[in-house]
Order: sequence, then structure tokens, then C-alpha cells
Amino acid sequence: MNRPEHSAREIGARLAAALGTLDEQTWRVTEHHQRVLLVSAGGDRLELHIRGYGPQAGRVIVRCSDPADARDVPMRALGATITVSPTRPAEQIAADVCRRLLRAYRTVRPAARAWRAADDALACAEGAVLDEAERHLGRLAGTVVRSGSPHLTELTLTAEHPYRGAVEQVRISQVSLGHEVTGPVEQEVPLGGGRGPTYARVGLNVHPRLLPALTRALAEIAATTDVGVVPPHQCPHTHEPGCPHGHDHLAEHSEE
Repeated sequence: MNRPEHSAREIGARLAAALGTLDEQTWRVTEHHQRVLLVSAGGDRLELHIRGYGPQAGRVIVRCSDPADARDVPMRALGATITVSPTRPAEQIAADVCRRLLRAYRTVRPAARAWRAADDALACAEGAVLDEAERHLGRLAGTVVRSGSPHLTELTLTAEHPYRGAVEQVRISQVSLGHEVTGPVEQEVPLGGGRGPTYARVGLNVHPRLLPALTRALAEIAATTDVGVVPPHQCPHTHEPGCPHGHDHLAEHSEE
């Protein structure tokens, strides 16, 4: 008896050939994380595997997979799934896949690409803020460590000799500039449009005699800094031709 993954590869090859005929696109078959992956010439991605347990054991699961240019986008169409019998003809499975999966998948891909580009630009802008903070903390005595997941980065300065200097520890976390991208109205999954920036958490362990100067400096900076003025390298709209902050990002990229 063939192992399930061998059968899945065979079914995937037959499905790819049937899709190529029905869809008028070339589909290639590969493997990804122990699952069969079908990729069209246009970048559509389908995962296929045979369920090995439970009430659907032995059934073929075909699932939409994130396009390379729209990873981790919260749209249901990009993760839709159908279950079919492994004995069904590949032509019938291909027809089901086109009707029940690919139609919606291809409809949302432009919005998914825009969401991904905006999210990447936002992550770069937040990273630029942390880069500058890290550079300034590096001028103080101690060790600066940047850690955490890409979604929750933390920056920490720790003194080499606690209780013997002006600054023992600085911790900066939850730096979020907010998300301004919205999906199409017909999408059921909200894409986070309209959320403002989340105030970053900053913790300081400093010598008490620094507090008057520190609070005075903070008050002066807050009074004289326009947080709405965004430097080009910290702008989350680098992917847009018309930047709401007035930057010409296309010209900046062409100069590089």
C-alpha cells in the first residue's frame, strides 16, 4: 500500500495537469512542509494533503495558500479549503477548485498585495524609529539589546554596573505607528484600517537626581516636537505613489 504522501503527490500531479487544461495556465508541483504545493504561472498557490486521522481520514484536503507577495494577510479567501474524495477524477476536482477556491482567491489578491506592501512599509517605519532610539541609547554606559518577535520588538539598555551610574536600565516596547490600510468593502475580515498609533511603553531606572533634568527635557521636547511631521525614512507610505505626508518616495527610490 502506498504511503499517503506518495498518493498526495500523484493526485497533485494529476490535478496540476487538469488545472493547466481548464485554467489555461501552467501549474507546477513541488513540496512544502511535507505537503504538496501547486503553483500557477500567475503565482496562485494551492496546498494538498491527505488527512491521516479523524472522520475525514483518507480524504484529500485542498487549501489556498498565501501568495508570495501577500503572506500572512487576514483574508479568508486566501486560506479557503475544500475536501474531496481521492477517487474523484482530477478534471472534476480541478473544476471544483476553480469554482470554489480560485475565483474568490484571485478576486482578493490585488487587495492582499496592497495590504502586504502597506504592512511591510509600516514595519520598516517602526524599525527606523527603533534604529534611532538604539543609536542614542548606545551612547550611554551599558549594553543595548534588541529582542522580541518582529511584531513586538523590545529595546533594552542595561547598565554594566547597577547602582553605580546615572542610568541603570531603559526598556522600550510596543512601538506601533498604527495601520491605515483598509480592504474592499465586501471583505468580512477587517484589515485594521483607521487604527491610530499605540503609545510605546518606556521604562526607566535612573538616578533620582536626574529626574528634574529628565522631566524638563521631556516637557521641552514634547512642546516643540510636531509628531505629525514624519521624516521620509520613518514614513509608512513608501509603497504609495501619493504620500499623505508630502514625500516623493518614487524620486527617493530612483536616486538610490
